[in-house]
Amino acid sequence: MFNRKIIKFFENWKNRKDRKPLILRGARQVGKTVSVHLFGQKFFKDLIWINLEDPEQERLFRDDSLSLEDFEKIIQLKFGKFLKEGETLLFIDEIQNSIPLMKLLRFFYERRPLLHVIAAGSLLEVKLKKGGFSFPVGRVEYAYLYPLDFFEFLEARGKEEIVNYLKTVTQKSVIPSSIHEMALKHFYEYLMVGGMPEVVKTYKTEKNFSALNRIYNSLLTSYHEDIFKYSSEAKSKYLAHCLENIPLFAGQTVTYEHFAGSTFKSREISEAFEILEKVMLLYRAMGTKDFALPLIPKRKKPPKLIFLDVGLSNYCLGIRDKLIEVKELNEFFRGTVAEQVVGQHLLTLDEENPPKIYYWYRDSPGSTAEIDYILTLSGKIVPIKVKSGKTGRLRSLREFAKISGIKEAIRIYSGQLKKEKIKINDVEFNLISLPFYLLPHLKQII
Repeated sequence: MFNRKIIKFFENWKNRKDRKPLILRGARQVGKTVSVHLFGQKFFKDLIWINLEDPEQERLFRDDSLSLEDFEKIIQLKFGKFLKEGETLLFIDEIQNSIPLMKLLRFFYERRPLLHVIAAGSLLEVKLKKGGFSFPVGRVEYAYLYPLDFFEFLEARGKEEIVNYLKTVTQKSVIPSSIHEMALKHFYEYLMVGGMPEVVKTYKTEKNFSALNRIYNSLLTSYHEDIFKYSSEAKSKYLAHCLENIPLFAGQTVTYEHFAGSTFKSREISEAFEILEKVMLLYRAMGTKDFALPLIPKRKKPPKLIFLDVGLSNYCLGIRDKLIEVKELNEFFRGTVAEQVVGQHLLTLDEENPPKIYYWYRDSPGSTAEIDYILTLSGKIVPIKVKSGKTGRLRSLREFAKISGIKEAIRIYSGQLKKEKIKINDVEFNLISLPFYLLPHLKQII
């Protein structure tokens, strides 16, 4: 059982006076259940866990007229427990399997506001859309969980010392070369393994890459089996095709029409992508031409795909063996692995409000440019250029700075941390060059 950074978020939620029932979102197998259990064991006298994947427990909560009083009687009679405010954490797992319990969340907020309630769901948004149900506005709040980021991976591997050091790094820090090389080596290891909790656990105990293959296969199989839970038989073939091929295009822009060599139309693939995005197996970074707030996506521009996990993606690509000897990410596969792992980390920057991620492009006649990622943090536009190696031209960043007037830009690469002033003609801005291993610390540094 790994300590996850979301537990700190849970702790802050627990202590807030304006707290509401919390719905924890995340794809299957990213650690939602374990994280809530760790939180409950650490901060509460009692944890009541309702697992709605268990048919016997799900049967208890089918009555559409279920009231709060009925619920408490079931807890007392079937679980032998009482809901005590301040002492009990009520955890409803896979809540999408019970519409009555989803409806009941508003009454926990209105009538038992001091009770701590967390609900989790992997297929929640698809279930809501399919059933035409929506949570009452202002009665619940949300948090989001993704695979382990690099710092969590290091902690799970028992490397707390280096994590503690990296968390103290600021823009002015000078990282010793020995620590830089060691952190970079661990980061390449993370690329091979990824952040899925079961995979990390097995790698920690067996220290064998080949032992991970059965887990990757099991995860992918379970995601394919889930398709039939949220789609009709007619549409399942589109979802299956997309799920099978999306890992191969992680970090790349794609067109919907004939995606991955299929004969499927744009609408069919677009709808499949939308569903996979709702179950959080995929994120689509949309293109934007804007250089000032608000950033508006251009829906006709091909999206850039960010898959659930870089380890799963590399397994599907069959390139993990090549990663073992890699010194720079541009040594194989056109650097898209670098864009995948950066995008994956950008999504984890805020547990409560994950940033909307775009990529920026300019395609004027005689002038083309592209920024790999662009997002808004603390009310400011942050352009991010991903460089697979230690060097590379910054023409697109300079172009963006020229037309936008931004004063700061980010480069993610495998070189040392540094801040420098870039000046060309009448364009001037600060460039923060951030090594890959500081991705989880990006928000604090900038």
